[in-house]
Amino acid sequence: MKINVYLDDGRVYSYEVPNELKAREHAAAIVLGGYRHNDGMEFEHYGPQRVLKVKVTGGVVATKYPDSGTGT
Repeated sequence: MKINVYLDDGRVYSYEVPNELKAREHAAAIVLGGYRHNDGMEFEHYGPQRVLKVKVTGGVVATKYPDSGTGT
């Protein structure tokens, strides 16, 4: 499964996790504590106010409460 982190300046960082449980853990931690980017050359921490969205792709994240959206 892939974690995609959308920042307020338009950048999107992504990385792989092995399963649904890890995807849920990582998404929750990013929303609460921000995103830590490390490409092997530098380490950056973006605070939670900079994170616009966290999206999980590449697999099903099960839920008991599916929702739908509408616009105005």
